[in-house]
Formats: sequence, C-alpha cells, structure tokens
Amino acid sequence: MDFYQINLVAFVLLNGSMVYRQYRQDKRAELSEKIQELDAENDTESDQEHVATVDRAPATSSAKQFANIFFPVYVLVWGADWLQGPFIYTLYKDEKKLPEEIVARLFTTGFLAGAVSALFVGSLADKLGRKNACLAYCAITSLSCLSVLSNNISVLFAGRALGGLGTTLMYTVFEAWMVTEYNQRELERTSLKLSTIFGRMITLSSVVAVLAGLVGQVLVSWTGTKCAPFVASIGCLAPASLIISRKWSENFGDSGAPKEKKDSLKLLLGVDKQILTLGLTSCCFEGSMYLFIFFWSPALKSSHLLAHHHSALPFGIIFASFMGAMMLGSMLFTKILTDKRWMTCRELLQAVVTLASGSLLFTIFFRSEYVTFWLFCLFEACVGMYFPSMGYQKGKVVADGERAHIYGLLRIPFNIFVVVALSLTKEGDAYREVIFMICSGLLLIVSAVVGVFLHD
Repeated sequence: MDFYQINLVAFVLLNGSMVYRQYRQDKRAELSEKIQELDAENDTESDQEHVATVDRAPATSSAKQFANIFFPVYVLVWGADWLQGPFIYTLYKDEKKLPEEIVARLFTTGFLAGAVSALFVGSLADKLGRKNACLAYCAITSLSCLSVLSNNISVLFAGRALGGLGTTLMYTVFEAWMVTEYNQRELERTSLKLSTIFGRMITLSSVVAVLAGLVGQVLVSWTGTKCAPFVASIGCLAPASLIISRKWSENFGDSGAPKEKKDSLKLLLGVDKQILTLGLTSCCFEGSMYLFIFFWSPALKSSHLLAHHHSALPFGIIFASFMGAMMLGSMLFTKILTDKRWMTCRELLQAVVTLASGSLLFTIFFRSEYVTFWLFCLFEACVGMYFPSMGYQKGKVVADGERAHIYGLLRIPFNIFVVVALSLTKEGDAYREVIFMICSGLLLIVSAVVGVFLHD
C-alpha cells in the first residue's frame, strides 16, 4: 500500500474502534433508561412517579421514530454532496481544461448565489414550510449535478448558481426542521439529547464522506469521467425526496408575528452579541473551510511535484482520509462534551478555532507532501468538532420561529468573504499561501471574540 492508502486504513481502524465503544456506551445508556422505567413502574408509593413513567414511554418511542426518519435522509443528502466534493475542482480544471481564473469564477458564482439566496431562502422556508424547502433542495441540486454533463460554459455557470442556492438550503432548512421537530416532540426528556444529535450528524456525515470518496474514485475509474459521481448524487437525492415527502411532518416559523421578526433582525445586526459572535465565527471558519476546499487539491499537487513525484494523486482516497479525520473530530466532540464533560461547548469551540488557525498557518512553512497532508487532516478534524459545537450553540441562541431565516442570514458574510477571496485568485503557490495566512489570522481573532462574548 502507498502512503495515502495506509493513512486511510489507519483512520478506518481508529474510527471503527471509537464507533464500537460509542455503540456499547449507547446500549448501556438505553439499558439504564429501561431499568429506571421499570423501577418507576414498580414503585407504587408515588403517583407522580407513575405519571412520569407514563409520559416518558411515548417520549422514548417518539425519539426512536424521529431518529428513524431524520438520519436516513441526512445520510442520503450528505452522501449526494460528498460524492461531488473531491472531483469538482479537478473536473473543471483537468477534465474540461478550464483555466484557473475561470474555475475560480465558477466557484465564485456558486458562493455569490449562496450569499444572495441567503437573504430570502430562510424566511421563505419559515413561511412556506421547512419540509417543502428540503424537497426543493433535492430538485435544485439534481439540476446542478446534471449541468456538469455539458461543456457549454453558460450551462456550467448556471449549474454553479443552482449549486450555491442548494448549498444554502442544505445548511439551513434541514437543521431548522430537525431542531424545531425535536422541540415540538419534547425529546429533551429522553436520552436523545440535542448535543448528541449534532455529534451523531457529523459522525454519520464523515462515514458517508469516506464511502463517497471511495465510491467516487471507483466510478471515475470505471467510467473514465469525473462526471460520474455527480450523476450518482442524483441517485441519493431521489430516495431522500421520497422519505421526506412520505414520512416528514411540516413545520413552519412563527407566522403573523412581524414584531418578533424585526427583533430577530435587530439581534442579528448586533443587539445580541452572541448571535453576532456566531455570525463572525461562521464567516471566518466556514469561509476558511470553503477556501480550503478550493485550494487543497492544488496545494497537495504542488507538494507532490516538489517531492519529484509525477504520478497522479488519488484524490478520492485523499478525500476519504480527510473525511476520516473529520469523523474522528466529531466523535471527539461527543467524548469531550457529552461523555467526559472535560470542557464547555464554548471552550471547545474556542480551542477548535485556534487549532484550525495553526493547521493552516503551518502549511506555509512545511512544504513536505506528507506533512501538508497531515496538517490538512488536522484541519478536517477541527471541522468535525466545529459543526456540532456551532450547531449546539445556534440551537440554544436562535428561536424556533425564525430559525431558518436567521441561519440563512448567518451565511451571508462568509459567502461574501469567499467570493472576494476567489475573485482575486491567481495561479501559483504565493497567492494560496497568502490566503491561508489571512485565514489563520482571522481564526485567531475569532477565537478571542468567542472567549469574550459567547456564553455557556
């Protein structure tokens, strides 16, 4: 096995071990809950305890039902997204032979569409229904995937615009539906805690991403085209649409409450320092993440050539390794925050942002291909801890009635940040190093702001 295959196997074994330990721990927690219910049933000395038992049983059943209808859709939706991830840059650059500036403009179009759509997508979802918005995501993303089959530049730009709109929907309406449905079912009374759900979401996403990277690599090898994973994405979105349409209930934002909406916008604009802090953190961290998505391929290719290696890089295997690192980060989140309680969610978020800053900065000083790869894996591990941390913080701070609307608005600054960075893209290592240095500095600033303004 070569270097990248060995690293992928190591991530698979390490994650497999942690998943098994988590599974055993979940089973113990489930058994403990059943024992408590039986003890309460047998205790006839208190009518109140009996009532609590009667109430808890349907809540536990509702938690299982909720998990069974949400997580399969989440896996399919993210599977469709991850199938595209490793190949989108190299599809445009290497297969379609587009210059770097055009590739950057295609990416910029997607982020610009994401920024513009963030102004209205969330509020429309709150008004027309989050379930309907999730179905719209599946249709829009399918059209975006079909666009890569064309070599017409206008069609490619239209596809990127649809992709940007779809990304805004994916990062807002699914989570908004989930948190609101969780609250409406009053699942906080069960062992299925909101922080556990966020941790499990990223773990599942990471598992799917590893598999998607491998499947994508196989599809490209079989078909000889990097368009194949995009077509396969549609095969994931179709069953997701079916489950959503048949199993999900609709939920809305608060209608008929213009005053609350106005207050929410005031909160976002700075009256509430916690929401402003979350917006700044989202802008800098997720903006850095998307710039990383654009630049990791050329960065590794450059290090590969510096090491006098002229073989093609296995992008699917590398991507799968990155996702293995992200999965490891998500399980560390669960271990640190939920199981061991070594630190608060705010402290963890601050530590993650600081670590991500260092991982980007050190890629400038260490040009070794292997060291660069490991630093990128460290950044992905930070991503795995960041998203459940941020999701948990947003779940506490933002009200259900405006959840999709606020989540959408929080994505505007980072989309603008990425658009500006990509619009100035140039060929070569120098510009990429400047971008990584700027991102590193911004993340250090965010770490300090989180420590001052975000509350536990």
